[in-house]
Amino acid sequence: MNEPLVLPISTVALRLLVAFVLGGMIGLERERRDRPAGLRTHILVTVAAALLMMISKLVAGEEFDPGRIAAGVVTGIGFLGAGTIIRYGAGVHGLTTAAALWAASAVGLAVGMGSYAPAIVATAIIFITLTALRRLERYVGGVTAEQRISIELAAGADFPAQLLTQLQEVGVRIDSIDFLGDDHERLVLYYKNPKVVSWERLMEIISQLEAVASVEISPRS
Repeated sequence: MNEPLVLPISTVALRLLVAFVLGGMIGLERERRDRPAGLRTHILVTVAAALLMMISKLVAGEEFDPGRIAAGVVTGIGFLGAGTIIRYGAGVHGLTTAAALWAASAVGLAVGMGSYAPAIVATAIIFITLTALRRLERYVGGVTAEQRISIELAAGADFPAQLLTQLQEVGVRIDSIDFLGDDHERLVLYYKNPKVVSWERLMEIISQLEAVASVEISPRS
């Protein structure tokens, strides 16, 4: 039976630190946009993937098969990513966050193997994809009039179901919705702005609901 390999503590610490930094870079963009899986989640995924890869290598010794642990991590991340996906009407929201978690796990696996260069380059590409390519995506797809409605609910208030009905009556079609905060006290609704409805009219409709504490309408960033 082969003796398990032993990694110096300095190597273990370096890999986990690199995983922490790279996972943080990916999660920072998601956190800034207030997504369900943000900075801490992406860091945990990346660090855990790196640690699992190292542990697997230490235990298996010379018989180490990186494909087995990678497959296990990818499967586990699939369940985690599915929790960030929300289907609302005909739209699906959260796919980018789920993909970012999956990508973060791949970066962590690479770091755990000691492949720093591929991990760093991949992180840079992922970060650029999440940030700089957003505008290009909207331009190519022709989405130039998409807006967001940010709503803060009053303390203890439930989701105002009548809001969606009232918005539909004035021609506003909600594409997707995010529920934010520990108690879902914040809502972000994304919609295509009809020319016949002004922001002032939408503000009036939403503000008159008792469950709404504050509302803000702006172009989708």
